[in-house]
Amino acid sequence: MSHDDKYRREIIRWLWHVVRLPIVTLLVVLEPVVALACGALALLGVLTTIFFKLIAAPHFPIWTMLVISIGFGLALVLYEGAIAVLSD
Repeated sequence: MSHDDKYRREIIRWLWHVVRLPIVTLLVVLEPVVALACGALALLGVLTTIFFKLIAAPHFPIWTMLVISIGFGLALVLYEGAIAVLSD
């Protein structure tokens, strides 16, 4: 392996750290807000769907609400996964 390859690898590694660290810092700082918002929206969506199903509300989009609620939960999982990937 030549010296040029070693220098290129070090430069690329250094640039990766320069780009990665501010992003992961921002994600970690915003994580409590994102967790609260996504968790609350997922829970409220499921509870609202159950409530409207129990009272048999006409024209209420049950499956759409459930999919959106599950989407908020998955968004939170993906957010935490991005933090885990970027913090390695």
